[in-house]
Parts: sequence; structure tokens; C-alpha cells
Amino acid sequence: MKPNHNLIPILIFMLLAAIARIVPHVPNFTPVEGLTLFGAAYLQRKTLAAILPILLLYLTDLVINNTVMRPYFTNQVGFVWFSNYMMYSWLSMIFIAVLGSKLLQKVTFKNLVAATLGASILFFVISNFGIWLHATSFYTKDIQGLLTCYTAALPFFSTSLVSTGLFTAILFGGYEAFRTIAAGKTAPKY
Repeated sequence: MKPNHNLIPILIFMLLAAIARIVPHVPNFTPVEGLTLFGAAYLQRKTLAAILPILLLYLTDLVINNTVMRPYFTNQVGFVWFSNYMMYSWLSMIFIAVLGSKLLQKVTFKNLVAATLGASILFFVISNFGIWLHATSFYTKDIQGLLTCYTAALPFFSTSLVSTGLFTAILFGGYEAFRTIAAGKTAPKY
């Protein structure tokens, strides 16, 4: 069992990461996978570790889908509350939370690298499967169409992997620095 961590700082770190999603960025350069891994590592209730990233993703999607991405929802009138792509993002967050809960029972550099790589792969596979499966997708509904979809998405995978690594490092490193400062400890001298 992990030591009991203070819930408020964990939630603040996750909220700040989610807000970073609203800032203009390169496509797929978001903190979503990193904040899910962070929650999986530090939240005691594992259901919360899956639900909270989905809630934060949904809230930021509401902002994004009704501002900069609104022109892409031509088939929807009024406020965009939901779009089918969201289900696949949420499903990937659940799998990432499970992966993070298993791999990050002990937070080490090696475990963080494995979780970062695994989270990026899970998000890539699940979200692009959803793109291929969607009724309006222009990919053929066969194995060739699926492979074409994954191939077309490869440039986004590298961006996602870098952003997951960066945001994971910021969240975990920032939180550990916060805990050290909050505990009144000083950093080691080199």
C-alpha cells in the first residue's frame, strides 16, 4: 500500500495539467496521458485515478470543441456537449490508469519510462481505432483501412510520446519537489 498523500496538491497538479490542454499547442502535444499516469501513481482510490482524468478531459473538450475546434462540428447545432471521438479517448484513459496503477506502485525512473511508453501506445492504438471505426471515417472498414489509419497517424504518435514524457516529468518532478519543500527538507548539495 502506498503512503497516504495529500489529495489537494495532487488535484491541483492534475487541474493545472488539464488547463495546459487549452493553451494553443502542436496537435497531440497534451498532458492527458501524463496526468492520468500521475493520478494512477498518487491517488489512493483507483476509480478516482480513472474517472478524474476523464472528467478533466471532458471539461477541457467542452472548451476546445466550442471555440477553436467548433468549425469541425458542422453536423451539430448549438453547444457541442459530446462527440463520438470522446469515447475512445475516455477508454484509453481507463486503460492508461490501469497500466499506471500497476507499473507505478513504486515510482522509479525505469517504471516512469515504461509507463510513459505504454500510455502513449495505448492512446495511439485506441484513439486511432476509434477514428477508423467512426461512420464518417474515409478509411475502408477492413484490415487495410485500419493499417492505413495507423500509418497516417504515426507522425502524431511521436508528438504524443514526447509530450507524455515531458508532462510526466513535469508532474512527477514538480510534485516530488513540492513534497520536499512542504516537508521542510532541503535539496541535496552536489
